[in-house]
Amino acid sequence: MARFTTKQVQDALTLVYVAHPAADAAELSEQVVAALMRMVPGEFVGYNERELVSHKLLSVAEAPSVGRSRDVAGAVTTFCSEYPLSMERHHVDVRALRISDFASPRQLHRLDYYDQALRPLGVEHQIRFWVTAPSGIARFYSISRRTESGDFRDRDRDMLQLLRPFLVALHERFDADVPESAQVDGLTNRETEILGWVARGKTNQEIAALLIVSPHTVRKHLEHVYQKLRVNSRTAAVARAFAPLN
Repeated sequence: MARFTTKQVQDALTLVYVAHPAADAAELSEQVVAALMRMVPGEFVGYNERELVSHKLLSVAEAPSVGRSRDVAGAVTTFCSEYPLSMERHHVDVRALRISDFASPRQLHRLDYYDQALRPLGVEHQIRFWVTAPSGIARFYSISRRTESGDFRDRDRDMLQLLRPFLVALHERFDADVPESAQVDGLTNRETEILGWVARGKTNQEIAALLIVSPHTVRKHLEHVYQKLRVNSRTAAVARAFAPLN
């Protein structure tokens, strides 16, 4: 893992801080795209949510906004499978990946995807990373550069990989079907919220990322829950508070 500058760490914290209050998934992706543009510079920064089988575009955010022709948009769908960073191959990957991790410039230039989807925009370098999504859907952020900007460095990749778990947690807020209230009196709103995430199988660290608190804080809240519910485990607490889930 690369060592980051103070500014890079501050930018990463700012991204999480700015994106966390987003009211919905669309606002979240727009906030993240804008922040990524400042953190890892590129000519184009984007977010895509697509169906894995049909490649149908479900949601998009980009900076700057690019008016792609129908031919370019169609090429993205038609030739997606041959692209080195294809969502079909990498949608469950936890790494940030560069074109150059898989193909040389010469190999890239032989592809129809390059000729009809990247070359019209002048894109020679790209890095992508995926966030979790419901079954049958792929979600990814991408940063693209022209030749003169040069390829992405290891530090760029490591920064995106560092951010990924937080962005996964933020996206999952809008997918989650979390119980709104416990069936016993005495739990605070925060304790109920944390126990709801426990019911969905989240670890303390994952819950901490979702709520932007420390794992220690999550652990202390759960200790209070156990005391109030007179139980000794996560499983017992969920069974007591959210009986309909079992």
